[in-house]
Order: sequence, then C-alpha cells, then structure tokens
Amino acid sequence: LANNVPGYIWLTAHKVELFIVAGILLCVAMMAKYMARNAPCPADPALAKACTRLRRWGTVILSLAVILYLIGGFFAFFAADLLL
Repeated sequence: LANNVPGYIWLTAHKVELFIVAGILLCVAMMAKYMARNAPCPADPALAKACTRLRRWGTVILSLAVILYLIGGFFAFFAADLLL
C-alpha cells in the first residue's frame, strides 16, 4: 500500500496533526451552519424549496462527515491498541 499511495507515509507520520486540523475545520463548519440556521430563504417558492432542500442536505452531509471523522479517529488511535 505504501508504494501505491503517494503521501501515505507522510499522512501516517502526521496523523495527530491531520486529525486536529480536520477537527477544527469540522467545528468551523458546524459553527457556520449554526449561525446561518435562521437566515431567510428567497421569497420565490421554487427558490425557497431549493433553499430548504439544500439546508437539509447540508445537515446530512455535515453529520456524515462528523460520523466518519469519529470512526476514523477511533480506528487511527484506539483500535490499533486493542488489536495488539
């Protein structure tokens, strides 16, 4: 795997920093989503429907990103110790 994936060795050597930066970016995204929760959608019914649909999809995608981050953190830091 290390020969076929460029940068794999660098990523594994810096996984703590990588997870910290990713966690900060996820927190910023959640804060931005929270701050925009009451922002108005357009008055046009078609645009308002699209706005509502995109807000729902944004929540789903952000939630999925947080879940994958937690799963990745578990396997990167805890599961390796449990298997050894």
